[in-house]
Amino acid sequence: MIYPSMLELVGNTPVIEISKFFGFPGVHVYMKMETFNPGGSHKIRAAMNMILDAEKQGILSPNEWQTILEPTGGNTGLGIAIVAACRGYKVKLVIPDNYSPDKQKKLKLFGVEIVLSDSNRGGNSHGELAMEIQLENYDYVMLNQGQNPANPDIHRQTTAQEILRDFRDVSIDYFVGGIGTGGHITGIGEVLKQEYPKAQIVGVQPRGCDLLANKFVLHQIQGLAVGIIPKVLNLEIIDRMIDVTYEESLAMMLAATRQEALLVGLSSGANLAAVSKIVEELRGKQLDRPIHILTMAYDSVFDYLNLLE
Repeated sequence: MIYPSMLELVGNTPVIEISKFFGFPGVHVYMKMETFNPGGSHKIRAAMNMILDAEKQGILSPNEWQTILEPTGGNTGLGIAIVAACRGYKVKLVIPDNYSPDKQKKLKLFGVEIVLSDSNRGGNSHGELAMEIQLENYDYVMLNQGQNPANPDIHRQTTAQEILRDFRDVSIDYFVGGIGTGGHITGIGEVLKQEYPKAQIVGVQPRGCDLLANKFVLHQIQGLAVGIIPKVLNLEIIDRMIDVTYEESLAMMLAATRQEALLVGLSSGANLAAVSKIVEELRGKQLDRPIHILTMAYDSVFDYLNLLE
């Protein structure tokens, strides 16, 4: 097929069944491979929708080379960089200094200007620094993914609809997702709750954090528990949170690569670690029907090769 732009390839990502990875007959586990998006992440969905929405509002104008400013751990930034390259914008990103150097290298390929924040100041250090930069540069446009309704909207409109299409003959019992800005778990979770009222929406957080109590600690799982409760996050649809450690996440990232060739990144490994805990809970129960668990692959293991050194 011939497409007029890379942006036409966003969405309609495949779902892989990975039940044998968990080895419990009667429990079916699926992973939606958002790594198949341009840039290799689900975040390009939100990036594209936020930029297109800003264009509709007259805030951004294609090919005028305005500067888009955004605090990001990398995946949203890469999505913004791809859309900006296609639509004619400059990009300046504020990234915590402990985030993946491999992602930073990819961003620089797009000509992105990177400003590093001091991660010792907390999980939202990049957000705070971005606000300082915005105040000094009134002409910059900050998309503000944590507050921008276009973030969860795209997941209601596309990601969730793709899931309903792919699972039209299956009732989803659990949706397991990490929480950074809260955009995808909100958009997907709201739609799944309407379609499957008994489905459990499960959030994943680093051990030591308690998002529902607005408690955050420094941690090593990039993209999760960013130090604030984002405004776009709908807490009412979250049934429970599962804590995972960096070590568990890294182990599942490696196991998924070696046993299933999934090639997923660290936050995806965190999702798999949370799924494994649900599966272990189910082992102790008498199941009267098959159980279906869906989770997401957010980015690639190739963004985290430095963790294996």
